[in-house]
Amino acid sequence: MARPSPLEIYALLDKSNCKECGYDTCMAFATDILERKVRVQDCTHLMQDPKQMKNREKLVQLITPPQKAVTVGIGERAVTVGGEEILMRHQLTFYNQTAIFIEIADDDADLEEIVKYLTDLKIERIGDVLRLNGIALRNVSGDINQFKLAAKKIVEISDLPIMLCSFNADILLAAAEEIKDRRPLLYAVTKDTWEQIGKFAIQNNLPVAIASSNLDELVSLSATLQKFGVKDIILDSGTYYGPGNLSVTYDKIMQLRTAAINKEDKNAGWPIMGVPAAYWSQVKIGDDKELWEHQYQEVIMGAIMESIDTNLIVLHTGQKKEEIWALLALMTLRQSVFSDPRIYPAVDPGIYKIGEPDGMAPIFVTSNYRMTKIPVEQDLQGSNLNCWLLVVDTEGIGIESAVAGGQFNAGGIAEAAKEFGAFDKVNHRILVIPGMAARLSGALEDEADAFVVVGPRDSSGIPKFMDTQWKPEEFMKEYASWSKE
Repeated sequence: MARPSPLEIYALLDKSNCKECGYDTCMAFATDILERKVRVQDCTHLMQDPKQMKNREKLVQLITPPQKAVTVGIGERAVTVGGEEILMRHQLTFYNQTAIFIEIADDDADLEEIVKYLTDLKIERIGDVLRLNGIALRNVSGDINQFKLAAKKIVEISDLPIMLCSFNADILLAAAEEIKDRRPLLYAVTKDTWEQIGKFAIQNNLPVAIASSNLDELVSLSATLQKFGVKDIILDSGTYYGPGNLSVTYDKIMQLRTAAINKEDKNAGWPIMGVPAAYWSQVKIGDDKELWEHQYQEVIMGAIMESIDTNLIVLHTGQKKEEIWALLALMTLRQSVFSDPRIYPAVDPGIYKIGEPDGMAPIFVTSNYRMTKIPVEQDLQGSNLNCWLLVVDTEGIGIESAVAGGQFNAGGIAEAAKEFGAFDKVNHRILVIPGMAARLSGALEDEADAFVVVGPRDSSGIPKFMDTQWKPEEFMKEYASWSKE
């Protein structure tokens, strides 16, 4: 089914332009509901007027993606997975990031310490806060009371979503009963336990994960559970290691995604999960490799799954502080994969104060491409420099491309310096431009009536530049000599 247009959505609204949703027009609301910035529930007329019920149902059906979304957990840390419309990111965008869960054994002596660490873990990168999404509690002990106790401990000290993992339905549901108000994900439904787990999930409105290495069986169980009344399903087709098994894992995930998105198979149209942590139970851990080499194989599988929009992954590596490298790698990759390819990531242009600059502090110039401005700012702050950062509107394009495309030009820099009063903040008229924009220096001197210094190509070279090349008094003498001519 082709993606609906804003006009198709607008046709199902009441067109009153009532503004109760916060938008001036119904067309604006229609445009943003397509981009998932608002929900059908935000239109009070559709929700409250009985005459609008048919239109509401049509609208919900129209905007529901071929791969349905499923939410695990409650509150601010609840995570929504799936809900995608495309196979490849460049076709549109991926809307919901791969959720990263870390598995913990229910008999781990350090369970509380690990949970607290994972809950508080936060990494700031390029203006985003990167965090984990959930905890997968495994019933390693085989003891029903131990599993229940561990589940209760986790909810007492963490607000992270929880996946309860056991192939014993009695043990799984006993723990789920204890924490059902936290909306845990029940892992896993099999051909032997679908009815027992399905009934509990329906009664308590909980999501379930179906596990089967046989795709026909997996899809059949999905169809059965849906007819039974289960509303939220996640599919696990297995994660396999060893020679030739990487391609098996990849192919099964892609077959499910293709069936859901391209073929609109409702039984396959659910989020897909993978378990890179399965490495530790499938591969013999001998003395031929160091621990990090084994961990690296798990991280590679996680990276592959993220890159093909696997909706949820479960890792073992990452429980300990010294394993932060693994999580940093996967969260950084995820940040890139799930950026919107239709939008250049930009920040607001302006003049930014770094430290406590005095009258002779330098003014560095950069673009408003997010992944240029923020690293430059961080390098300046990390070097303990007192300076100003003039951010020019380049339509969210980086320096090298913006110079070539004309978005970063002498006129634009001069205009930004004037608009944001850059020279009013210092006792000089000196601009430091990136080395990749060196060819603009002559024209910029004329446009901005300033002395232009070509800085390093990369902001990591700024400290050395300041030590060896920043000579404001000499620059001002030279500026004075030619500015009077």
